[in-house]
Amino acid sequence: MFDSIPTFLPGQITAANIGSLENVSTKGEIKSIKQYDTEISDVALMTACSEDVLWISDTHILQKVKIEGSSLKIIDQIDIEILCMAYTQSKDLLLVAKESSVVKQINDQTGEITDSKYKVEDLEISAIHINLDGKVTVGAYNGEISFPAKGRRAVIVMNRSGRHETTYEHDGRQGNPLFTLISNITRTKNGNIYVVDTLSKDMEGRLVILSENGDVLNTFNGLSKISTKDMSDSDSEKKSDSDSDSYLESDSESESVSDSFQPVCVFTTPSDNLILLNFDNGILFLLNSSGNLISWYDTNKIGIINPISFCMTSEHTYIGCFTYEDSNDNAKIYEVDIL
Repeated sequence: MFDSIPTFLPGQITAANIGSLENVSTKGEIKSIKQYDTEISDVALMTACSEDVLWISDTHILQKVKIEGSSLKIIDQIDIEILCMAYTQSKDLLLVAKESSVVKQINDQTGEITDSKYKVEDLEISAIHINLDGKVTVGAYNGEISFPAKGRRAVIVMNRSGRHETTYEHDGRQGNPLFTLISNITRTKNGNIYVVDTLSKDMEGRLVILSENGDVLNTFNGLSKISTKDMSDSDSEKKSDSDSDSYLESDSESESVSDSFQPVCVFTTPSDNLILLNFDNGILFLLNSSGNLISWYDTNKIGIINPISFCMTSEHTYIGCFTYEDSNDNAKIYEVDIL
């Protein structure tokens, strides 16, 4: 017996068992706990070194900052143009420079920047993720960035030594290209790979969920592909009881939310769910490991404007924001309570 709609948790596939139904609790709102002012205009990229040390970048300036009370102390700063970054278990930082086929590495002890063992031939890297087992997954392309895509678009998994283990590039059934522009990647414990695929110059996109075998398990296209009226009806009783901001308040609001889907950042939570950030309207989507929507949160309602990056530690959750070109303000980072 369940007191709410249960979430399917996949298990080992045997003749007798393919998984189980369990109650998975999620909070009905997101709360801002602390706010930190940075000295850069955009926190376009962010990753955590520890509970109170972050690497942040506006894609041109890279800073290592330490949280001290209510402020940020800059420990290190490097002028370097990068597309993405990831933190290794050995505490080094991996960087993807623009138009590069080799992942750069910053040594945690010396601060020296060198070429890492992770590289691709005849391709340029556009995204990177480090799995819990130390494997590095990158998104790569060749040719010009164009819509529709011209040239190869691939997700490549490398082991700790940099050897290529698996390449995902084509639909196994029909042989069609899987991606247009790979902007962001994450993985979950069950081996699934989640790819933010940008489809147009306007940053319209989708989330593609791949199995380890390369099968497309699901795609998430934002609220536009979901019957938001049905969601409103089914959640109406719950909303009236809790008045939660995470549920749809009206058909008109749901229509405005679903107008544009511009995914920029996807992140795996400790509970193996996903958080997907929509650049256009500051909506955070909470998805299960199958890529199905659990809930969503409007960051504007708690004063977090223009979120663009996201990172988590074992104890803290941070959201990085951007500012507009005509603004003289610096970007902010918020610590939030969400899961």
